Amino acid sequence: MKGKNFPSNTEIERLKKIEKVADEVIEKIGNPVSPLQVSAVIESLGYRHADCPTEFGKKNIFELSKDVYKICKLKVRRGKAKKGKTKQLGFLHSFWIFIRYFSGGIALGLPIASQIAFIAFTGYSLWAWIKFTELQATIVALGTILSFIVTGGFTQVIGREVTYYLSIGNKITARAIAFKLFNYGFATSIAFGFLLFILNLVFEIFPKKFLLIALVYYFLLSILWLSTSLIYSAKRKLAVFTILSIGTLVVIWLHKFNSLNIHIAHIIGLTTSDVLMTLWARFIFRLKKGEKKITYVSLKVKRRSVLAYVNSPFFKFGLYYFLLLFLDRLISWSAPSKGKFYLFWFRTPYELGVDWALLSFGLMLAMLEYTVNDFSEKLIPTQKKFPAFEIKSHNAWYLNFYLVKFSLLVIFGLASIIAVYLIVMKLGEVYQHIKEVREFFSSPITFKVFYLASISYLFLAIGLLNNLFFFTLWKPEFGLKAIRSALLVDLVVGLISSRLISWEYGVLGFTLGSLVFAITTTWHMLKFLKTIDYQYYSAF
Repeated sequence: MKGKNFPSNTEIERLKKIEKVADEVIEKIGNPVSPLQVSAVIESLGYRHADCPTEFGKKNIFELSKDVYKICKLKVRRGKAKKGKTKQLGFLHSFWIFIRYFSGGIALGLPIASQIAFIAFTGYSLWAWIKFTELQATIVALGTILSFIVTGGFTQVIGREVTYYLSIGNKITARAIAFKLFNYGFATSIAFGFLLFILNLVFEIFPKKFLLIALVYYFLLSILWLSTSLIYSAKRKLAVFTILSIGTLVVIWLHKFNSLNIHIAHIIGLTTSDVLMTLWARFIFRLKKGEKKITYVSLKVKRRSVLAYVNSPFFKFGLYYFLLLFLDRLISWSAPSKGKFYLFWFRTPYELGVDWALLSFGLMLAMLEYTVNDFSEKLIPTQKKFPAFEIKSHNAWYLNFYLVKFSLLVIFGLASIIAVYLIVMKLGEVYQHIKEVREFFSSPITFKVFYLASISYLFLAIGLLNNLFFFTLWKPEFGLKAIRSALLVDLVVGLISSRLISWEYGVLGFTLGSLVFAITTTWHMLKFLKTIDYQYYSAF
């Protein structure tokens, strides 16, 4: 046969692109009724007449829509033929979805879990050391907490925007927004650090050397969180674990085997991880030859005001979330007590209790990862399942889905708390001959904080579950109102209890604040589900 009877590589690529557009159309509207409807959907997806000749080999969108319409009809017919088989595989598919996304959630928490493991077995992490004095721990804790709070809004928006554009195959926009947000976060981190330095010069809150070291940790960790969010948004979770582990090994090698000052070792280790993380992010977002042809670039890239306006609720939520996570520490560690030398003073028993509780929270986050992805996957098929006049049945299905996921989270969360408690206690018995292990269990404050923080994290997970539904259907205002109320309760209760009872009772603020977050978002969620038919329609 002659080669001319076969389609060229260019034609094959164009056919693949047309099929991809057909998949996007089906995902958005299901079974199309006409080529004209398809052309309207194609335009709404961001494709232009000017792109058609080079990208698809068609004169314009109307010509493209005819081919896309035929492919959609063929795919819909094939889908109906497979419907019976899909029902039989329903349970296996659901089980696979759970394993897939729950393990993905575990992988998401693997970097932090690895840092806890490094501390437990080597005494080192990328930014901590088990033999820190309380002064050194205070310095590092200040830098660490500030880095999370200052970058929290940016990492939230990066995760949302970049993941979205990558999911629809628009890598050009994803790349542009990723680096634009990274640069904004980087500049904000510098500006905040400089402002803090100037304020300290004026008011002399901390010794100059103290603050300079804290700011170095703050700056390097800020870069780390920003670059990590880029890699997470591209679903490269194991890369984060690997790079953080490399940086930690550098710290161990420099301090333990070369007797370098611990802060200098941390600075070099953090710098190593920052460089590797940033380079890897740039490698991931590099544009290959076929991706350099500009098809559609979002207006968010061209206009900062559009990017800011669209994402301001999500930015605020990221900021408030990290404030809620750390506010109880700031309150408790600033309370008057013996042995306190500065306005802010690290308390080891308190931090040990919170970190112990954090282990169960990591498992709850894995369950949240499964829940939100399961919801997203069922969203469009469920819309197609119910006719327009069966609104009550439609809304009842979502209510049942939510109640099942809510119950699973509560049961799993309680089981995680109990399991973490028993495992850590058992490890304490096995390794009680080690001095550091005995010191871990030596203070009753550690246990007190663990109990309250564990329940707090469960309440927080419930609030996050509700908020993930709100975010998916573009209703962030419900979560924002709830988390603002939670912050206010956390602040007021934490200040009163830590000043009138004892400094460690600042954790009560976190407990009641998280409870308010859980109750408020659940109340909004139950109301939300009564009109989810409208909420879905208005979201898209």
